[in-house]
Amino acid sequence: MPQPPRVSPAALVCLALLAALPPQLAAADGGDAPLGRAAFANRRAPPAWRELPSARREHFDLGLLIFNTSWVIAGTSNAARIDGLGPLFVGSSCDTCHNNGARGRPAAGPAGTSSSSVMQLAGAGEQIYGAVLNTAAIAGHAPEGQVQVEWLHREGRYADGGSWALREPRYTLRNLIYGPPGAGTVLRPRIGPQVFGTGLLEQVALQALEDIQGRQPRALRGELPPGRFGWQGEALDVEHQTALALAREMGLSSNRIAQDDCSATQIACRAEAQGGAPEVSDEFMRALVTYQQELAVPARVPLPAEREANGGRLFERTGCATCHQPSLPVSIDDTDGRIDAFTDLLLHDLGEGLADRNLAGRPVPSRWRTAPLWGMAHAGQFGDIALLHDGRAASVEEAILWHGGQAEEARSAFLHLPAGDRQTLIAWVESL
Repeated sequence: MPQPPRVSPAALVCLALLAALPPQLAAADGGDAPLGRAAFANRRAPPAWRELPSARREHFDLGLLIFNTSWVIAGTSNAARIDGLGPLFVGSSCDTCHNNGARGRPAAGPAGTSSSSVMQLAGAGEQIYGAVLNTAAIAGHAPEGQVQVEWLHREGRYADGGSWALREPRYTLRNLIYGPPGAGTVLRPRIGPQVFGTGLLEQVALQALEDIQGRQPRALRGELPPGRFGWQGEALDVEHQTALALAREMGLSSNRIAQDDCSATQIACRAEAQGGAPEVSDEFMRALVTYQQELAVPARVPLPAEREANGGRLFERTGCATCHQPSLPVSIDDTDGRIDAFTDLLLHDLGEGLADRNLAGRPVPSRWRTAPLWGMAHAGQFGDIALLHDGRAASVEEAILWHGGQAEEARSAFLHLPAGDRQTLIAWVESL
């Protein structure tokens, strides 16, 4: 298969200098203004959310560069600091799944999966294929297999007679080189989430989440996740999430996670030459983490005052704000503030429709971290969008209609809104 482009250390240095652009922060409107928002003058060079000291700014700029760099195979000439890709992988750069820090992109065709998605494999015991089905490989190795999706269609009507339609993905693993995975395997399709504002989410105190949890009605109460990141809150912090992605999806070791995704069965994979120990140096890991911790969230797209007020009221009235909390407290460098991330960072049951499935296609009980809604306006500026954990929803409307379980009451409230109110609510969410 074609190999990723080679990038020399000298090119890294040059690109780092070019990437060192000053942040363009959104104008503050007083002490109560939420933290983290900034104008994205150039989406290919996303800004930091605050002014940074020179040393941290250098790490931020280097992190942006590494985020966008394609890693190459071990031993590639003049690429000692960015070699060690694979031997099995999904993408050769962080940007593959999180283009310019944004969420993953939709599938290219009706019968395919998104190029910025992965198929995680879970279940009791060791997985033959590791934690992720790696669909690409370096020369001399074969991809573990491929993911095929079949789209089923659902239709229904709103209370006022208007129609709606959804597409439901069913996943199948094909061309598996080690045979079928274990019978208890659970398929966990995941599209790349946006990384905007992750450092601010990391600063929300556990006590704040417990307070939110205590205020939620018992039937809607979320569970405290192990960590803050990942679609199911499994990653403990930004560095842990980064190390997991590097190891599982790019085949790169770090001091946080020293082993890539080669399982004990994959002897040839484990025997392949490495690009160092670790392959991602502490300096590069620190830069990647700094970039994500300081990365801003795109500024909101303002709505006319009346639509803004009406949209906010509908968001509350339908119950969306119970889980998508409009405000969370943060404490950064001994300074208290708030962020408008629109999440409670808790885990919720969203029903069988959104649940992961086993190999036989049966739903498996699943809990989902409430996805932050900030950055939605940015997502809609560059073509089609892919929402929810596997990108199945092509619009805010579809994403709402997929909610079930603990969100069934909010979905029902949306179904019973008049058409004009539905459009007002959708436009308001799209402006976040």
